[in-house]
Parts: sequence; C-alpha cells; structure tokens
Amino acid sequence: MSYYQANMIEMLNTMPWLYKAVRATALRTRRFIPIIRRLTIKPLITGLLILLLPAYANASHHWLAPLLQNHPLVGKIYSLEQQSFVSEAELFSRLQKTPYVLIGEKHDNADHHRLEEKILIALGSEAPAHIVFEMLTDEQQLLVDTLHPNDTLQQMYQKLQWNGEGWPWKDYGPLINTAVQQGASITAGNISSALLKKIYRQGSSATELATPRFNSMLSIPQLVREKILDQVYQSHCETMPKEQLTPMLNIQLARDASMAHAMISDAQTVETQRPTILIAGSFHTQKNIGVPLHISQLTRQPIKTLLLAEVSETHENPSEYATTLETDYIWFTPKQLDIDYCAGLRSNHKT
Repeated sequence: MSYYQANMIEMLNTMPWLYKAVRATALRTRRFIPIIRRLTIKPLITGLLILLLPAYANASHHWLAPLLQNHPLVGKIYSLEQQSFVSEAELFSRLQKTPYVLIGEKHDNADHHRLEEKILIALGSEAPAHIVFEMLTDEQQLLVDTLHPNDTLQQMYQKLQWNGEGWPWKDYGPLINTAVQQGASITAGNISSALLKKIYRQGSSATELATPRFNSMLSIPQLVREKILDQVYQSHCETMPKEQLTPMLNIQLARDASMAHAMISDAQTVETQRPTILIAGSFHTQKNIGVPLHISQLTRQPIKTLLLAEVSETHENPSEYATTLETDYIWFTPKQLDIDYCAGLRSNHKT
C-alpha cells in the first residue's frame, strides 16, 4: 500500500458515518470485511509530548514519532524538480513567493503537525497568510470568524465546536492558535457532514454540486477519475468491488473542489502577494489527482506542494517516495506507527 493510500484510510477514519455507509453496502455483497475501525489507532504518548515541547523548537530535533528516527533521510527536505536536497531557509523562501502552497500530512503523525506550525510561522513572518484547513467545514466558518488572539486553546475549541473525534484538538489546536496569533485569514475548506451524506447518496445529481464552489469537478478528466477510484480501491485492499466505491469518488472530488474554491476565494493572495496555504491530508494535495488540479481550473497562479512523508525502512533514495507529478518537495520525518493496513483484513476475508 502506498503512502497516499494509507492516508485515504486515515481520511475515512475522520468520518464515522461514511464508514457505516461503506460497511452497509459491503455487507450486502458479503465480499468486504470492514477495516476502518480496525485501523483507528490513537498514539498513546505523542499528545502529551506535543504539549511539552516549545512551539518554536527546531523540528529537526526531539522527534515525536518513535520509529526510524535514525533513518538517513529524517529531517531532510528534497526538491523533486532539482533532484537535490534544500535547506529549510531555501524552502521557506521559495514558498513565500508562491501564491498557493499545499501541505500534505499524514494525519496521525505528531511531527507533521509540528512542522506545519513551523511552516505557518515562517510563511506568515512578512505578512499574515491566508490558511485553509481541511479540518474545518463550511458550517464552522462563522465560528472561525469569532476567534480572537486573546482566546485560550480551550476557548477556541469551544467556539469552533471542534470535531475532536475526527480531528484530535491536541494536533490541530496549536495550528489554529498560531494562525490566529499571526492575524492570518482562516477559511474552512471541507464540506459539512450533511452535504457529504447527500453527495454519497445522490452523487453528481446532488443540486449543490451545480454551484460555483464545485464547478472544477466538471473539468476533471475521466483518466484522473479512474486513477482516484483505483487508489480508493487499493486503500480498501482490493476487497470491495470498484463499482461500489463510486460514491467515495464523488466525495473525494467534491472535497477537493471545495478546498480549491476556498483557496482561491482570497483576493489578497494575488493583490498583496501573501501566500494561501492549505493544510490537508496528502491524498488531497497530490498534484496529479487532488486539489492542485482543481486550482488550475480556477487560476493560472503558481502552485507548490510539500509532502510531509514518513520514512520507510526499505527506501533510502528520496526519489522513491514520490514523483514530480505528485509533489514538488518532500520533508522526511520518522514513522509514527508500524502497521500492515491490509494484513488483518485479508486474513479475515479468507475465513
């Protein structure tokens, strides 16, 4: 299973209702054993550690993810275009000059959240940035607008009516707080559960998809749709018929369109040359199938993507992790969990 496919499973874990819907469909065919709940593993100690370490700590030290900390790639940043390593200063300088910056994380890796905070601080040092969060839905936008720099983390949590089950506050609270303290403009990128459920049931016939927010979905080529569906199929360990996963393809396209629309909604990105930054799972930030494709339908402004990637025991060559078609930069971190996402599923599937 690829790095991006593992992130797709993590995405499913943030939407329990979607798990139930997929499970119900699968049980009717008797060909699928639900795995999403089996794969929801919460790190036991990283939440405490992230609160103890200073927000401005050098992310190249004191790694929180426990596995493969001594891997030769850990802490390094690789430019796919140059095929060479770059420094943090070089990366930040280049991203500051880019109107649209997409950061792809692995949701359960504590170091990814630490690095994201560091990036937000760096890119917002000259002028407040515009930040779009996958973790915020359109229903929360009015709540976002009530946040104040004097608010405590707990007050922000309460004001936002935060979905702690899907997105642990210990991971994302510090990012929201950093954005607020910097005076950043914060936009919700995701779709409400109610609308996602409607899209799941009705697909492209859902009336909301005819609004400008989702216009970019219409321009996504069939080959790309097939590639997304294939990755969804792979993330289910090939245990569920592809044709039954079409509702999830529609959801993926709609969420990517929503995040792209949220990114280009800030006119000051071009007028003041301040960056618009997306924080999302790496499946969404993939250049050849994700949000970047939708942005390119809406603007001709430059786009750069940064993949935060856990190192692999068997891969020491940075170019083995992704291609220029998928991302522009890779920032390597230790690994949070050692899981074979498909082993348990396939074992049970045979019984």
